[in-house]
Amino acid sequence: MSSYIIVGAGVFGVSTAYHLKQQIPSASVTLIDRTDPPCPVAASHDINKIVRADYEDIFYCGLGLETLHAWKTDPFFKKWFHPAGLLTVTDGKSRLIEKILENLEKLDAKSGADSFTPKEIDAKFDGIFSDMRLRSDDKLLYNSSAGIAEAEKALSATIQACIDLGVQYVAAPVSRLIITDRGCKGVQTEDGSTFSAENIILSTGAATAKLIADSAPQQVELQVGPRITARAVCCAAVQLDEQQVKTFEKVPAVAHHAGGTQGETMPPVDGLLKFISDISFKNTVFHPESGQHISVPFTDKMKSQWTSPENIPSELKEDLDDVMKSLYGEKASRLKTTTMRLCWDGITPDNNWFICPHPRCTNLFVATAGSFHGWKFLPIVGGYVVQMLQNTLGEEMVQRWSWDRTLHSYPDPDRPNREWRDIKFEWASKL
Repeated sequence: MSSYIIVGAGVFGVSTAYHLKQQIPSASVTLIDRTDPPCPVAASHDINKIVRADYEDIFYCGLGLETLHAWKTDPFFKKWFHPAGLLTVTDGKSRLIEKILENLEKLDAKSGADSFTPKEIDAKFDGIFSDMRLRSDDKLLYNSSAGIAEAEKALSATIQACIDLGVQYVAAPVSRLIITDRGCKGVQTEDGSTFSAENIILSTGAATAKLIADSAPQQVELQVGPRITARAVCCAAVQLDEQQVKTFEKVPAVAHHAGGTQGETMPPVDGLLKFISDISFKNTVFHPESGQHISVPFTDKMKSQWTSPENIPSELKEDLDDVMKSLYGEKASRLKTTTMRLCWDGITPDNNWFICPHPRCTNLFVATAGSFHGWKFLPIVGGYVVQMLQNTLGEEMVQRWSWDRTLHSYPDPDRPNREWRDIKFEWASKL
């Protein structure tokens, strides 16, 4: 009987456990994360997430169409999906919208997606975007086939489905991988317990670099290096009153990337209207045992879970204030932020994930680095991880998701060289 340990019960880890047990019912699968499910510090633990196929990379456009189909038709997942549509805003120099439309047309999936003028969008959504910050040459794309999914509910349900299928869930922080000259044999948790399996799969997101450094600090060949960087974005949630729910319940998801604004919003779930500032930051520290500088995620409550706005740096609150005003103008002044969160993920330079064996450590596999766009693939990504484990993954995916691929930097204004230590923190809240 084959055995697997999956470290990390976020989207990649949970989807992998789900597909493993469906395809290999006799397999022994252990899913380990630091808390009872769902882990509140995971990037996948959230109110809602955008589900889209609107990519300028036709490869992920195709995967997006596949996962959209699963969200809309799979009896298990479709209960968490809402067909809200997606409005994308870019500046006039960007070709993002044209590229998305070209990709959708090539994949025979352009129905429901089209360019609009600000006046047309204002009319389509009954004036809710009448105060949106737009310049004369900004571009707008609305795709009615996109939507949102209830993130925490969908993830929790999938974890329970894994347990029902026979997956063993262990709630304990993993302190290190057990690595010998014969490869990776298992993991050790902070209480000293050890777990062994034939296959160890890291779905550890933003914590990946530090975990490997802690486990094998002197083995340079194993280290993550520039492949995955821990980055965080700041999110805010507004508790709407009954009248505000009626105002915002029919808005689409919005990704606004024009005029210096980098942010998103989604229709309310359970009366909570969420906003995201997409301008991310790192937390680089020195790792003395390995001699590396590594960006590491926070795990304490105020810096990784939903918390009071007063615990969030003023600079990040100002970023979110700008996002809210850019989207809703004067209407944003009537929205009072209830709670905020720093959301951490593992980010790659080229936006491609890692779904691959570790080439220099037998029995160790990597399935992670969602790069702030992995959550929507919860229904399908584990299937590709299983293909990787069985050596049946398609050649393009092998190349895209390999450990030793050439890492071309992806030009992205959401990723400035901003560090946590440099972020302005004032106790007076603007939100």
